[in-house]
Amino acid sequence: MYLKKKPSKRKTFAPISAKRQKQRRIKIIFLFLFSCLFIFLCFLGLNKGFQYLFEHQSQWFTWKAKTFVIEADDEYTENQIKNMLSFKEGALISGEDAKNLQKTLQSKLAQVQEVQVKRGFFSTKLFIKAKNYEVLAKIQTKDKSYLLSRTGVLFNYEQAQIPSESLQVNLQEDIKGSFLSQELVKLLKDIANNSLPELEYIAVDLKQGTFNLYFKNGSFVAMGLFELYNEKIVALKDIIDIAQKKGFKKPYHIDFTYFRKGKIYLNTQV
Repeated sequence: MYLKKKPSKRKTFAPISAKRQKQRRIKIIFLFLFSCLFIFLCFLGLNKGFQYLFEHQSQWFTWKAKTFVIEADDEYTENQIKNMLSFKEGALISGEDAKNLQKTLQSKLAQVQEVQVKRGFFSTKLFIKAKNYEVLAKIQTKDKSYLLSRTGVLFNYEQAQIPSESLQVNLQEDIKGSFLSQELVKLLKDIANNSLPELEYIAVDLKQGTFNLYFKNGSFVAMGLFELYNEKIVALKDIIDIAQKKGFKKPYHIDFTYFRKGKIYLNTQV
């Protein structure tokens, strides 16, 4: 009589295939990335929550600002901000304090286009960031001088860092308000973009709607009305180029008054 051998209860493991090993690695990497993303979103959510409390529940949410970090486009603006701070480092600050400071800086700093006052990410620092207007031109009237931004805003700012490529514009009349017409701003932008060598200043008559160009070499260009100014600027560059090639003596006197009729007049020294 033969006895049957009982099957062993011990488990045997087959070697893991390369495909399954690759799948396991992918799962582990996926879980790691998902965990990192989840942690980051949690921190981001907490930061947003603190920011909300700081800005909207300021009556009971305050914190100690140990340091002020000021970011400005120039040293003059930075010093102005420092002088206008109503609290010192280490003071308790609320969201309402930050909002009031932001409004004050925005209203009193004429050269500043945008101000942000906020707390850093889980930080004891108060960040104050000021962005100045991008200067397009310096405007001179009979009695006052202004700077003109590329958005058409006029402001008084004697110690601005004016870029060397900024235009000099002389107006025959005073300015009412704090904006120039978009038509004139677009004209000045196009002149700035179409670099005219040795351009000294632009004389503008707002009542007549005309403008003239004056160059450092004594040349004078009567551009006429604001209309078709792009075509006039292109034609002017061609005329100056032709005059130089033909050896005409400077200064040039060029008149675009009858440009619509297809006529441009050029007078020069013999």
